[in-house]
Amino acid sequence: MNGPRRMIGACGRNLGSGSAAPLAHPPSIPSIASSARPLSTQKPIKRPNGYQTGIKNQLHARAARPALAAILLIAGGTVYYLTTPSSQEKVLNQDTFVPYTITARDDISATSFIFTVAPQHPNPNPRYLTADRARWRYPLWSVEFKQPEVQIARNYTPLPPLEGERLEDGKLRFYVRSIPGGEMSTYLGRLGVGREVWLRGTHPGFDVAARLGSQRNVVFLAGGTGVAPAVQVARAVLDSHADSSFTLLWAIRSREELQQAPDVLVRPEPPSWWNWFQRRSRPQPSEVEHPIAAASPLGRELDEMKARYGSRLRIRVGIDDESSQFRASHIATAIQRADAAPTTPGATDCQPHNQKFHAPASEFEPSGARPCTCRAESRGKNLLMVSGPEGFISHYAGPKVWLGGVETQGAVGGVAGELRRRNSTFAADWLVLKL
Repeated sequence: MNGPRRMIGACGRNLGSGSAAPLAHPPSIPSIASSARPLSTQKPIKRPNGYQTGIKNQLHARAARPALAAILLIAGGTVYYLTTPSSQEKVLNQDTFVPYTITARDDISATSFIFTVAPQHPNPNPRYLTADRARWRYPLWSVEFKQPEVQIARNYTPLPPLEGERLEDGKLRFYVRSIPGGEMSTYLGRLGVGREVWLRGTHPGFDVAARLGSQRNVVFLAGGTGVAPAVQVARAVLDSHADSSFTLLWAIRSREELQQAPDVLVRPEPPSWWNWFQRRSRPQPSEVEHPIAAASPLGRELDEMKARYGSRLRIRVGIDDESSQFRASHIATAIQRADAAPTTPGATDCQPHNQKFHAPASEFEPSGARPCTCRAESRGKNLLMVSGPEGFISHYAGPKVWLGGVETQGAVGGVAGELRRRNSTFAADWLVLKL
């Protein structure tokens, strides 16, 4: 859920503490005594108009310096107080940014990497964990990162914990791509192990379980780092019910996002006729099977999930460099393969399962989904979820829309909109969500 950037107000509490700039020394005041002559020989000195007034103003300014310094000192202390987290605010919370330290960084490609951050003030009971601290509380959630140089914030979705990881340690991992011109991603791309970052959250996303109801199928189309929320949802859905299924359609720029074998990282330049042949033959996205040879850091995580969930988790990758992009037919096939029970007529009256209701809705649900008012026999909806860069989401599901300062889902368009128009079963039984 790499969401839109947010400006941090100039009067906010999280702008970082700073000290007041030293006061400039006032202009020197001419000394009358230093030019005095003996009274017997001194001649009247002609002064320009307003001279005495200027002298008085300068003397008043000199007298006011201590008062001004005191005011600035108080103001500086106030700013420091407002921008320094209190003891209660030193752990991850929704109101203030708190410091984390980068403890690991795994480069995946020239522009993408996974880094791990640890809280500087550990909290044995993070808000995003269940009461028994055995798993995450939310099936979908994110935190904000602050870019202190230009004072913007952006949401990033943490990757699920690795096998055996101590959740109470509070460490979080993020998959990031540095984008040319992207203030936040470029800033994070410059940081290495030991550097400090500032986080705020948590921000719960869509209540996936409430929208699925008794349905069990999710098809997730992810572009690049949009795979992070996909992995979150996959873990939550597949862990919840033994009969659930999850299909990940992952669009990546190059195979090194998934695999890092030497022959993958360094390839000879293909002859010109090969590019023409690829365009004519329309290469297809490929199925990812377990085990994944020479898996990248993210590929290893997907491989562990394949081993854990077996056939309930299907992964296909479309690779830009190999001209194997996902098309409408691939999405339609993934939907048709899902063993979806038909939705009971009238279920669309329920807000969590109504596509029109979601158009003006935000993806963030701090209080959970709206209460379900469907009839008792209603089965909920299967989910087609789309996450990735803005252009990716617009192409496959239609653009998000800003309403009243909030980014909303907007109407379903793009490839998914066309599928809804052509396939009444898909329109009735599936809900489209954009992240």
